Amino acid sequence: MSFTRWCRHLLITLLLPAAVLPAHAQAELVFSDAWIREAPPAASVLAGYLVISNPTEAPVTVTGVSGADFSSVEIHRTVIEDGMARMQSAGQLEIPAGGKFTLAPGGYHLMLFNPQRPLASGDSVELLLHIKNGACVGVTLPVRRAGIDGLQ
Repeated sequence: MSFTRWCRHLLITLLLPAAVLPAHAQAELVFSDAWIREAPPAASVLAGYLVISNPTEAPVTVTGVSGADFSSVEIHRTVIEDGMARMQSAGQLEIPAGGKFTLAPGGYHLMLFNPQRPLASGDSVELLLHIKNGACVGVTLPVRRAGIDGLQ
């Protein structure tokens, strides 16, 4: 084996586990309390909520969210300015190692733009969370009416 080939083989042997482990670890995100607030059938924007837990030993960065049922999905947070609540793009989410990140009414949440079909209580949608390393993790969010089952 030539020296160049030996170096390439050594490099692949050393780097392959590092490339595979983060993808595996980031696929272990756990989702709970996932739901989308039901809105009138003509609504052009819906809000989604969930808790993302990261049981791994490394932080995970969610860089974006997408879903076939919407023209786009953005991560937002509610900000109070001059006594008025307004939505502000949050960009990405950092889920700490061994920790969780909560998206809930009045705080961080998902803005779901232009539903491609009417969504009513009892329906559900699949969203994909895009991870910094290029992986995608799917999560199902049921549509619920606020005020039902203790939802705000």
